[in-house]
Amino acid sequence: MDAIEISRQTAERLHLEAVKRGCDPWRPYAFVLAEAARRDLVVEKVPIGDVRLHGGRATFDPDALLILHEDAGNEFVHAFLVAHELGHVEFDGREEADVTASADPMRPAEAAPIGIDRVVDYGRRERREVQMDLFAREFILPRPVARQLHLVDAMTASQIAERLAAPFDVVALQLLDGLLLPRVELTRAEPGAEKPLNAEQAKAAAHRGSPFLLEAGPGTGKTQTLVARVGDLLARGVDASTILILTFSNKAAGELSERIAAKWPEAAAAAWVGTFHAFGLDIIRRFHDQLGLPPDPRLMDRTEAIELLEEEFPRLGLVHYRNLWDPSFELSDILSAISRANDEVVDA
Repeated sequence: MDAIEISRQTAERLHLEAVKRGCDPWRPYAFVLAEAARRDLVVEKVPIGDVRLHGGRATFDPDALLILHEDAGNEFVHAFLVAHELGHVEFDGREEADVTASADPMRPAEAAPIGIDRVVDYGRRERREVQMDLFAREFILPRPVARQLHLVDAMTASQIAERLAAPFDVVALQLLDGLLLPRVELTRAEPGAEKPLNAEQAKAAAHRGSPFLLEAGPGTGKTQTLVARVGDLLARGVDASTILILTFSNKAAGELSERIAAKWPEAAAAAWVGTFHAFGLDIIRRFHDQLGLPPDPRLMDRTEAIELLEEEFPRLGLVHYRNLWDPSFELSDILSAISRANDEVVDA
């Protein structure tokens, strides 16, 4: 269980509540407008490229309680853009502004295994956009609803898409997920499910103010301590959206997110849980202009770096690395040397 699933099921719940209030789910744009009105939000359609969109496709202005979205000439796309912004309002709060640069109704939930996507998998911006795209899709057509329409009402994906005026691929994806994937139950962990913290862990979990260094090896309960620290912060009234948790791997970030979600689903969806690398990339993107970099700087993983070195190696004129049997054999060492130079902030 993770923040993605929490987003989905929150959207499903909001959809069903809207239907109970008499909103028509077969008119997606009117459906999302009714949800916005329930939250006292105004929605306006503006021309593509309008300066008020700040270069994006949709935006939320918390001061004006206003959602703006581009006029894409398609009611389903309009509904999706508004639902995407409603997701930001639901999970990021009414005080945080947002600009949606891209929105993809076919967004996959699975993490990419290679390249930059592996680094940004748990980055705040990318994770949020994945969450909100899935929230929007689920709010407009929840998977259980698609399943019921097919099994009970005997409607095909084409019939559902035609009546909803939605792309066939979007409906087919929701229907297949609803038919083939098991439902994940969002159950909170029992208070006594984990062993109590020892004295050092409890001290780390409760510490406030100055930096705190806790040296701990494998299997010493680092994750449990971090989860307990999050719980202590929440108990003291700290806003979950202001909590930042950094790890060294996506696997660890995923485990942390799941364990927090097991106890505090809403907090897991709002907190920033990710890797140091993703956080660093997020900072670079936010302040790219001050760093002299493009808005979306190129980032390579180790495999791509090796491939680049293979192409450039003959032109480097190196003296030390001259393995005549296999010149590429030393590339890993060269890459390590470059990485070390980067760590020491040494330029070319």
